[in-house]
Amino acid sequence: MSAACQYLHKALAAWPRFRSGFDRSELPKNGLYFLFEKGETAHGGERIVRVGTHTGQNNLPKRLYEHLYTPNKDRSIFRKHIGRCLLSRQSDPFLKFWELDLTTKKQREEYGRHVDKNRLAEIEKNVSDYINENFSFAVLLAEDKEDRLRIEAGMLSTIAQCSECKASTHWLGGHHHNHTIRESSLWNIQGLNKIPLTLEEVNSLLIG
Repeated sequence: MSAACQYLHKALAAWPRFRSGFDRSELPKNGLYFLFEKGETAHGGERIVRVGTHTGQNNLPKRLYEHLYTPNKDRSIFRKHIGRCLLSRQSDPFLKFWELDLTTKKQREEYGRHVDKNRLAEIEKNVSDYINENFSFAVLLAEDKEDRLRIEAGMLSTIAQCSECKASTHWLGGHHHNHTIRESSLWNIQGLNKIPLTLEEVNSLLIG
């Protein structure tokens, strides 16, 4: 068990928690977010299951809303991950269409005709319903982009390399095709193998 990871979880457990329907004006414009998922535990409390940030300045509230509540999988890799697992859990053949990226006009023209739009909307709703019911988040202020990216990688590595932060047997992410998500117990793929933060570094980041 990592002392730094334990401290991170214990500290964030006392921070304000946001859920579905949150007021964007209550969030800092720049920072990181820590997702918690119902039924997932570590260090005597809820387990952090994703750490994320944003690149565009003053964009944290907008980015969080895209990830959690905007029904467009192609604008949020997190939503795409959730949909993949919901479909995979049911061995649903629509998974191959969920994987298609319809972001650009060219891609929509090439692939769009093959996708049942009503079915796509149904899965997007299922993803939103799952997120609304199961996820909450805390936020950490970080104004500078480079600081945000550095802290994100450090936090992720601290959690991913902690022996106590493991998924429950019923964790939805266990249905993901990517072994990194299954093995790390995090809804992240990048930034898991950097140098973990020390207890002193975590303390400094959280108390400002």
